[in-house]
Amino acid sequence: MRQPDDVIEQLRRRFVQEYPDWARQTGTWPIRISLQPPTTTQRSADPIACHTWAEQWRAYKGPGVIEYTSSRFPTGTHKMPKTLVLGHPREVAAAHADTQQTWQRCGRRLTSLYHRFPEAQFTGIIRRLNDMGERDYLRLVTTVTWLQANPTSGMLLRQLPIEGIDTKWLAKNAHLVLALLGTSDAADDETTPVPRRRRLHERLGLRIPPDLVQVALLDPALRAQLAGMRHLAASVEDLNRWQHVPSTVVILENKETGYAITEDHTDVVVLHGHGFSVSYYAQIAWVRTARRVIYWGDIDAPGLQFVNDLRGYGIAVNTTLMDMTTLEEFRHLSVDGAGPQRKSLPHLTDTEQQLYEHLVDHAANHDNGLLLEQERIPWPHAHRALATAIGSAHDSTDAQREKLGRPTTK
Repeated sequence: MRQPDDVIEQLRRRFVQEYPDWARQTGTWPIRISLQPPTTTQRSADPIACHTWAEQWRAYKGPGVIEYTSSRFPTGTHKMPKTLVLGHPREVAAAHADTQQTWQRCGRRLTSLYHRFPEAQFTGIIRRLNDMGERDYLRLVTTVTWLQANPTSGMLLRQLPIEGIDTKWLAKNAHLVLALLGTSDAADDETTPVPRRRRLHERLGLRIPPDLVQVALLDPALRAQLAGMRHLAASVEDLNRWQHVPSTVVILENKETGYAITEDHTDVVVLHGHGFSVSYYAQIAWVRTARRVIYWGDIDAPGLQFVNDLRGYGIAVNTTLMDMTTLEEFRHLSVDGAGPQRKSLPHLTDTEQQLYEHLVDHAANHDNGLLLEQERIPWPHAHRALATAIGSAHDSTDAQREKLGRPTTK
């Protein structure tokens, strides 16, 4: 025999779980909750307890309508509460003060948003909208109102004349902003930060800042043409305008490593710091045509995926310090990292494939990936290997080009 307090708690839990769907007018109504009236055995063993229980439900002042059933007792037939019937979400919400407040706030906000933004898409965002503090909610409405009125402002993100917002706030609430404008990023399967930021700018009609590549010029002649600068950041478009281009390109996954190379190398340029931006490098014409392209990244699954994708863009890249020998020598410096995201990487060499299979097995056996960051390898050892790779003959690159066949642009 279910007690009123137990049923009220059940209604509260069900409301918390399902109210966003109810707000979108989905769900099956009415809701019928069995009160589990006394069985024949209970009615015979303790009829007084059964009648006391029934009186508790007759005194019930909560939401819903109680349906009764006739039950036989030793003293005759009596009505017993059988089912609590609730015909509308507001009745479920009324079972508890907190849920009633939540439902009322949800109704006010959705009604207002429907009128302000008729193209809005509310799937998957109602709970988050309703949980926002009042100050954040008002910021959201103000932001969407401005963007709706200025769909092609061409402004930079930091230039938006909207009180109370900054880039962190907009990044955190981008999904809500886009949904209220009638679009969503749910279909985007890219998770890298730069492409997502670019898509956000495009959808909000904002000016897209150039994506800058960090460059270290190891060739003195090339530095002389660029005001003597050794380190600079340039867009892909600017890099493609270079008249004198290097024959050897070194790509380093992390930014700091690019600053560690202090000696000069003729006809060599280092690109560094865009560890997840394969497409940027593939858009630089002289990277695609370089006689030698050397890649050194972290020893982990994402690092090898980067190598695979570079070759998939037709870039005949050779790796250094990305093999089982290096991992075994410096494994004591490794930490937990990201696991593999793909079953196979078809463009790896046999040596790289051996390393990738080891990383896959490690992730399967330890529930996390393995990561040996390139900066963790002692610099004297890393510097010797990198200098050897830069100065080596390009026979391996020519062989790699022949293996890949004629490069194609993706």
